[in-house]
Amino acid sequence: MNDMKMAGRHTVIIALSVLLPLVTPACIPDVPRDLLWDPVVLQHPAVTSAFQAVDLALGSLFVHTTRDGLSFAIVHASTPTPVFTFNNGTLKNNETFLPDDQNVITSDSILRINSVSKNIATFSALLVENLSKTKDLSLEMSLDTPVRHLLPQFNLPKADWEDGGKAITLKMLASHTSGLPREGYSTDFNMVLGLDKADAESIGADWASATPESVLESVRKYGLMFAPGQRAAYSNTGISILSSAIVNFYNRFSSSDLTWSQLAMHEILAPLNMTHSFFNSIPDQLLPYIGIPGGPNWADLLVGEGYNPAAGMWNPWKASANDLVKYLYHIWLKPSPSFMITVPQRRQSLAPVITLPDGKQLVGPGWEIDTFNIPTSNLTISVNKTYLTYGKSGDGGGWHSWIDVVPNLGYGLVVLSQHSGVKNYSRISPTTVKETVQEILIPAFAEALASRMGARFAGYYDNGRDGGLFADEVKSNNTNTTTYAKLEVEENILYLRDLVINGTSALEGLDRLSWTADDQSRWFSTEAGVALTPSESASETATFGEGAQVWRMMIPGLDVCDWFDFDGYKDQNGWSLSKVVLLEKNGGVELLYPPFDVILSRMGG
Repeated sequence: MNDMKMAGRHTVIIALSVLLPLVTPACIPDVPRDLLWDPVVLQHPAVTSAFQAVDLALGSLFVHTTRDGLSFAIVHASTPTPVFTFNNGTLKNNETFLPDDQNVITSDSILRINSVSKNIATFSALLVENLSKTKDLSLEMSLDTPVRHLLPQFNLPKADWEDGGKAITLKMLASHTSGLPREGYSTDFNMVLGLDKADAESIGADWASATPESVLESVRKYGLMFAPGQRAAYSNTGISILSSAIVNFYNRFSSSDLTWSQLAMHEILAPLNMTHSFFNSIPDQLLPYIGIPGGPNWADLLVGEGYNPAAGMWNPWKASANDLVKYLYHIWLKPSPSFMITVPQRRQSLAPVITLPDGKQLVGPGWEIDTFNIPTSNLTISVNKTYLTYGKSGDGGGWHSWIDVVPNLGYGLVVLSQHSGVKNYSRISPTTVKETVQEILIPAFAEALASRMGARFAGYYDNGRDGGLFADEVKSNNTNTTTYAKLEVEENILYLRDLVINGTSALEGLDRLSWTADDQSRWFSTEAGVALTPSESASETATFGEGAQVWRMMIPGLDVCDWFDFDGYKDQNGWSLSKVVLLEKNGGVELLYPPFDVILSRMGG
């Protein structure tokens, strides 16, 4: 997308007016995992229209609202290259001699990401866990490892230690549930009585000069705010101690003597080719790319090693080799990640740890998690699905940032902004940008994925043949020997409408297993059929070979997800009666239903 010039003044941040249909809650399964990196999704009209709407929304900011700088990108699981970018604003607000066209924010500009570093600090724990497995060590590390096993220097006042403090884990530090205070430093004056001394410059200096040792000493002295695991409470201290534990363990098994920021640059930034990312002093060759906010800023602030993991990192991003896009793609979206993270680690990390008392905000290891309730259609009465976006914000010193991943839709985004310092204009809020953009993107990607799921799996299946699992055959009734299946997508759900073998309904057969003389309820053989949910255990999928997607049947039309009744019945071979397999091969699709030993082929391939 083209960069857009700035103009006008106003005080309104992005607003999106959407007339939403009436919605009712429903259990809508996620799509199969391999659809998330299907590049065809990006060509769907809903997605291309959404990108146009995002471009319009971001561009409108610079008509009457703001003079701030903005860099924005969307990354998809199908490619390491951004699929959408937008840039606008002045790069160096302290420059008066550069021509305007040489002093603009581009996709190569380097803006400070501040607390987004916490996400990278948490990821470094997963990386070091994998690196440690290449060594013959007596201690196996994971996010569930108690901090004291990796960092013997970690201690608390006795009462806190015995009340769960000694069991504080890396995951509790990463998810801000350890109970540790927000900060691990204190000023040398009374901040209440000495208000004249409590300015940004003096407090910032104390904050930036914190060391890992001083942070540990602070928690030994002052203890916890909350009991461990009681609630989430944002803690720079916790991330500092997390990083100290990680690098201490790393140095032990690698015979090194690195700081955490050195570890991050050596083991994360370099392998990911994040050439415009760094900690500490600005490299000379990157000076032309550094953004300078208007007004007071932290352009020259060096954050000490105590808080480097929490807020010390600079970062750029660019359209062709975007550093933060590289990070999001290779670590959190790529179909088959490298040695740096495993699929199980990713799956377990992209999960909430705790819900805040408001019931709306959730926290995970390295993530601030938001919920979006999205209608599945434009019908007057529609069902809706709740999506979780896994993000991390950063704010301070004239910059604001946000990264976001939507794991069950296969994309992420980056938002970086920089103050202009121009009076009578509004500041850009990456949080507001993110929320507005996600309201556009989530329904678009959901629609595109549902459409792609329909194209790959929906249809009429017949030409039944024996699967060869056993000799018995389903008896035909006297009037109907038809064998067929019918699959359709509705409201983003793949439904098995009918499954009939030799004239006998397999879905009714499931219901009959629980029928009594007084109760013949239909849960599976309903008018809608059954909803299908992807079932992706490794061994079960491998049983059917490449191209197989296993599905399990769900009772349709429920307000909440029924998670109690999977595999309630099995046949003599151990096959679940509520399982079907769709096998893509040789340009066609087959439906396998092992309990009836039948294989059906989709008409038309």
